[in-house]
Amino acid sequence: MTKIEQVAPGHLMVSGQLNFDSVVMLREQGAALLKAAGSKCEIDLSGVTRAGSAGVSLLLSWLRYAAAREIKLVYSHLPADLLGVARVSGIDQFLPTVSQ
Repeated sequence: MTKIEQVAPGHLMVSGQLNFDSVVMLREQGAALLKAAGSKCEIDLSGVTRAGSAGVSLLLSWLRYAAAREIKLVYSHLPADLLGVARVSGIDQFLPTVSQ
């Protein structure tokens, strides 16, 4: 089952598959959790088992949401398949990540 949850203040975790069926629900749930996160938030993607272009779109939508609310958002543990799609698309440079 795909889900996003708060694991600590300002720290969210996504698990499951990021595909066209799951990202609509995750987008709304993630936005609500981001709104409650405060001024900084990290989204950990270590639980993501599969991701493609729909996952990249989801991360970009959360970035737009966070920027509009002046929330500093970073991603950690991006899966290789998601990062590969972002690189091919030329948008990996727009995904803020924390050093691992």
